[in-house]
Amino acid sequence: MKRLLLILVGLLLGLALAALSEGRLTHLRSAAPGLVPDWLAGAEDTSSLWRGQRRGLQPPPWPVAGDVAWRFDQIEGLGGRWSVTLSAPGLSGQGMLSLPLALDRADLREAGLEILLADWPALIDGWPLGGMVRVEGLRADLSLPERRLTRLDATLEWSGARLAGVDIGMAEAVLTSDAGTWRAPFALTGDVIRASGTLSGRFGDPMAQLDLRIDPVGEVPEDWQRALDQAGQSVDEGWQITRDIDLSAGWPLF
Repeated sequence: MKRLLLILVGLLLGLALAALSEGRLTHLRSAAPGLVPDWLAGAEDTSSLWRGQRRGLQPPPWPVAGDVAWRFDQIEGLGGRWSVTLSAPGLSGQGMLSLPLALDRADLREAGLEILLADWPALIDGWPLGGMVRVEGLRADLSLPERRLTRLDATLEWSGARLAGVDIGMAEAVLTSDAGTWRAPFALTGDVIRASGTLSGRFGDPMAQLDLRIDPVGEVPEDWQRALDQAGQSVDEGWQITRDIDLSAGWPLF
């Protein structure tokens, strides 16, 4: 999310230069190509500060490339607000990005995402996922010019959850942040397994900590049991998994 916000802010700041060159990016590219920032590579020539699009955006660890579009919405205090949309295979999203004239911060509000997991590569190597993930109430604050993420909050719901072709129920998570740290308690309920735990970390640190408890509810497939025996520790009739995850390592994450 930090990389996506940085790219969006960079696009708007770069396009402010284009506004000084007849308003469109194509004019800036023609008149002063040396002034075109790297982050505007991929933006359409017709893009301006008021509206435009950049294609092929893929900040790590996103597994798919997408297109981001923006449209100026209104003046907001001593600054402006833009409507932003994101589209990619299996992904759609939207939000409102505010950027004050002082350029000391950027705020993302009223944002949400929908992800069709079956259209994405497997998050867990060799274990394809299915179902719909909805991210709602997404809010993020970015401090400038330090490029430091200071807030990230959202609620997540995974409906029609499937793992390796097996229905596993529904999952929910709440992402909160405070004093430079973030945490996402989550829970999954279904007819095969029950899971609960927390994923947590610090802003600016790609390493996250996973604390996960899985308990059988119904008949757990034998290959699942073998994989869980290898990944975690047997506790009572379930499994406890505690590990560090490098969120910058690329896809799959597990």
